[in-house]
Amino acid sequence: MTRITALLLALLTAVLTGCRATPTGPGPMPPAASPGATSSGQDSAPIAWDWPVPSPASTGMPAADEREVAFTWGHEHLVLLDAEGKARWQVARLGLRDVAPRLTPDLVLAATDGGMAAFRRVDGSKVWDTALAERANTPVVVGRLAVTSTWQGHLVGLGLADGRVAWKAPLPGGSVGPPASDGVAVVVTWQRGDGRAAGALAVEGATGRARWAVAIEPGGVGGPAVTPDGAVVFVAGDLGAHALGLADGRQRWRTQLRGAGSPEVPPVAVGADAVLVAHRLGGLDLLDTATGERRWQVATDGIAVRGGPVVGPGGRFAFPLDDGRLVLAGPARATEMLQAPNRISGVVAGPGGLLIASTRGANVNSVQATEHW
Repeated sequence: MTRITALLLALLTAVLTGCRATPTGPGPMPPAASPGATSSGQDSAPIAWDWPVPSPASTGMPAADEREVAFTWGHEHLVLLDAEGKARWQVARLGLRDVAPRLTPDLVLAATDGGMAAFRRVDGSKVWDTALAERANTPVVVGRLAVTSTWQGHLVGLGLADGRVAWKAPLPGGSVGPPASDGVAVVVTWQRGDGRAAGALAVEGATGRARWAVAIEPGGVGGPAVTPDGAVVFVAGDLGAHALGLADGRQRWRTQLRGAGSPEVPPVAVGADAVLVAHRLGGLDLLDTATGERRWQVATDGIAVRGGPVVGPGGRFAFPLDDGRLVLAGPARATEMLQAPNRISGVVAGPGGLLIASTRGANVNSVQATEHW
């Protein structure tokens, strides 16, 4: 066993002691949950593969689908791995951001410190590299466009074929987190640099034409998620999870939480009628998308700054905390708090239901896949 494998084995096999994790609820389980499922620190999460990055570089947030896994490392390299953790290709481009790339059937889209770049998924060859003079976030895909938000306060639609700017819409403040989309509209949250104002904005993805704009409480605004039933869910500075109608921006419900939002910690839909919401104090709440009713909850003594929760097989959830701990929880399993050997950049559900985790901030970092989490 290599040193990196031995170190990262602790991520998903050793249960952290002396920390607080309090699930509540029974409530109805999400549709994908497996009744009666349990987990154990002794037999859960065997390692499927491990991909180390050259020391001392850190890895960015991973992205994955059923075929492959993509991530950046060292702010200079973009890698695509197959389902078995073997590199299909690796390319260098100075200024790659450490946010998750976006996978399309043909492209890997990577945010840069000054714009966006696209690489062919088959071989990593560069298709286009568009300078925006702004720091971009992970884009969403709407038709023939990739739409990104920027820290400097814009939404930008770029042609997937050539990277040309199709439209650019100003925001009243900067957007540190990624936008969300249902494939037609694009939603983003923003906050002014002085912290005195914040809001949510929806536009038509094809044209950038504003659909609606809503002011929200500043002081901790999370990134948005779009649910299958047409709700836009985010956490605001009033310590509340909010659901707005995607069509009109009208508030459907508000649910009190224990913490405010973090821009790079968006919610995630769970099945057709639930949404998993995380707040910056490291807690998770599973809410009904129609009513905001809380179905399940877990609290921790950590904080969440980068990397949102993910949903895995059987309605199981994984959620990274900023101190290097990983929460494994859900209505269908016991809650575990596991300690990584370093900080976790992000997690994602990958090929075959694998949990893909990347690490940063230590002399030895890697991307690792585990099973049965």
